[in-house]
Amino acid sequence: MEKNKNSEATEMRDIAVSVEKTMADFLESMRLRDELTVRIGKRTSQIIRVGAITVSLLSLAIMYLTASLSKDMVRMVNRMDEISITMQSMNTSMTSVPAMATSVGTMSRDVNVMTQQMHYLNSNVGSMGYDVNRMSTPMRMIPMP
Repeated sequence: MEKNKNSEATEMRDIAVSVEKTMADFLESMRLRDELTVRIGKRTSQIIRVGAITVSLLSLAIMYLTASLSKDMVRMVNRMDEISITMQSMNTSMTSVPAMATSVGTMSRDVNVMTQQMHYLNSNVGSMGYDVNRMSTPMRMIPMP
């Protein structure tokens, strides 16, 4: 019976040691889980901080680019207004081109008429020179001292 009690005591001790070892392992696992949770939390916080800073910087860049684009758009609109005024002026000038073409055509005809008249005038002056020479023939007969 004593043997039976020793055997039961040994068995109980083995169970207690096994339970104690299991509890120690469980405690170590819980400690490791807590450390891992803290590490994950720190990394997550870092990622969130970096993300927030990045989003803030991108927001500032977008605001700057939007303001710059707005300013450039105002300059473009002003230039387009100037171009519109210039185009209207060109349109007005282009409507006077046919009248100018008509005037140039008239001037060309007038110059042609003047050229013909100069030709006739030149012929007449040549004829007058011939007539003057003929009229001066009697004077050549008179001796000159």
